[in-house]
Amino acid sequence: MLIRTGMGTQLSGSVGGVVASRNAGGMYLRNRTVPVNPNSAAQSDVRTEFSNAAIGWAGLTAGQRTGWEGYAAGTPVVNRLGETITLSGFNWYVAYNSFLVRSGGSVANDAPGTPGLEPFVTNPVTTLSAANGITLANIPADLDGPYVVRLSPPLSPGVTFFGGPYSAYLVGTDMGGDAGANAPNVSPLRYGALVSGQRRAFATRGYSDTNSKLTGVVTGFLTVGA
Repeated sequence: MLIRTGMGTQLSGSVGGVVASRNAGGMYLRNRTVPVNPNSAAQSDVRTEFSNAAIGWAGLTAGQRTGWEGYAAGTPVVNRLGETITLSGFNWYVAYNSFLVRSGGSVANDAPGTPGLEPFVTNPVTTLSAANGITLANIPADLDGPYVVRLSPPLSPGVTFFGGPYSAYLVGTDMGGDAGANAPNVSPLRYGALVSGQRRAFATRGYSDTNSKLTGVVTGFLTVGA
């Protein structure tokens, strides 16, 4: 459970039988429920990725682990409460390699040579189309590695914040090379095919083979065109 104390206290997570959450109207509390675990193929794949990454970490040399710890120390992240925190080298190794494996890349045993994330653009997904799917644009030349674009279920016009769940829609091996090309609807889609007039949230992340770095996650909203 994450807690920010003092005036304007913000809560996130659960304690006992109560869950703190938020929506467009602000923060609220609700009773805690135990979610059903369908043990889907996608969930199984993610668990396997994390398990393999943990095994991979154990097989690194001391120097490689030191490299990841140094990278982590110089690459702080912002948590759900907007606070800057520092992850461990193990956390970054798992995050990197889970993403690379999921998007068709190769495992990276060595940490990036310099701290920080690869620069990204504000809106890499410029078009959602019922006929042609996703069009990527404004992709920096150094983003020449694997990437994933995930989409939300159809959303109402009033939704201005969406924290998930998303479903992977487009997975590729060269984000810059795929810029400008259409990626038609793929099957099966967890949240159904794109339909003109729908409003969807997207979340995308890429990787630079040139600089051996992940980007941050970029999110946004788009209305599906014809």
